[in-house]
Amino acid sequence: MTGTEIVKIKAREVLDSKARPMVEADVLTAGGAVGRGASPCGTSVGSHEAFVLRDGDGRYGGLGVRKAVRNVMEVIGPALIGKDSLDQQAIDHCMISLDGTADKSRLGANAIYSVSIAVARAAAASLGLSLFRYLGGVQACQLPVPLFNMINGGTYGSVSMAFQEFLFIPSGASTYSEALRMGVEVYAALGDVVACRYGRDRLLTGPSAGYGAPSEDPGEVLELLLDAADKAGYGGKCRVGIDCAASHFYDVSTGVYRFRRKDVGRQEIFRILEELAGKYPLFVVEDPVEEDDFEGMAELTQRLGGSVVIGDDLFVASLERLRRGVAVGAANAILLKPNMIGTISEALDTARYAREHGYRIVGSGRAGGGIDDPIPDISVAAGAVMVKFGAPRSGERLGKQNCMLRIEEELGESAQFSGPLLFGHP
Repeated sequence: MTGTEIVKIKAREVLDSKARPMVEADVLTAGGAVGRGASPCGTSVGSHEAFVLRDGDGRYGGLGVRKAVRNVMEVIGPALIGKDSLDQQAIDHCMISLDGTADKSRLGANAIYSVSIAVARAAAASLGLSLFRYLGGVQACQLPVPLFNMINGGTYGSVSMAFQEFLFIPSGASTYSEALRMGVEVYAALGDVVACRYGRDRLLTGPSAGYGAPSEDPGEVLELLLDAADKAGYGGKCRVGIDCAASHFYDVSTGVYRFRRKDVGRQEIFRILEELAGKYPLFVVEDPVEEDDFEGMAELTQRLGGSVVIGDDLFVASLERLRRGVAVGAANAILLKPNMIGTISEALDTARYAREHGYRIVGSGRAGGGIDDPIPDISVAAGAVMVKFGAPRSGERLGKQNCMLRIEEELGESAQFSGPLLFGHP
């Protein structure tokens, strides 16, 4: 035995940051290394994501994961005992074969992903390496630019904002730590800006811990972010972005989008986004069309020119769907949420294909993540140029930011911040 063989796997039901049950798995190697992993679930879930197995009974409103936990203990665990934790591909493929479905619905992607993460962490611990270094090798030295989801869409009293996220992007930063400080200071100023314009009763908390959108006009919301940047002393040193999450205000039966209390077609959404891009420093647009509209995504990617157009629900970290997007020119970036596809190996394969075809990678946590989410390490390992961890508020989001600060410290002088690559300045 080399000491890296798996000798024990156990699992349990724990709670995510939204108090919903999720699977947590532990992997123990012969040499005594331990890895732990959990499977988060987002608020905005694409229909093509790998299947999250829930119990569907009376516990936790049907959201319990005891079935998935049992699958780890009774099916996955026994099959992996004795396998080398250093062979991530073989272990992930073994679990995929055990499941035998296209969407991992038999065992549950939440069961499979939790074990995949735990195995990777056990292997990294066996070698005395940080997870990002273990997964990415010596070339993993690029630090992404953080995107801050400071204003959340949704319904707040009489206001209903269809677009899901409004992002502050610290384009003037020269290091990750500086970009984080800019985000924190702008977010601190944003409350005063919102209160001054709309009154303190509009200081509502959104579903992703940012401020609730106080207006149905996306231009007004973007102006709030830019005003907050000015107030914090960063005027001209930032860009903005929008995650439309268009599938969530698209009516499949009628083929139209419900935007600002009207039914509109795809071309009207395009017109709105082009108008915003012409008026504001709009750098990022995510999921501007519904999740199966590859042709529409390709058209808008061309029309928006220099903007980064990200596919999230469109690609769901799936290599198969990304290949389809590349073939028609849909988007020019992919959001990397590894639990969407269900294993680390598959997520990294998708990221590799994206890089090879000129697509930018944007790492992202989930709204229902935990405090030890591995996405900062996975993002650096995958070569992400941007990351989305939400607003700089609440423990699980700040935990990801602190993890990035520790990675920056570990890399030291070898760290290469993506800001100059994206924005063309030191």
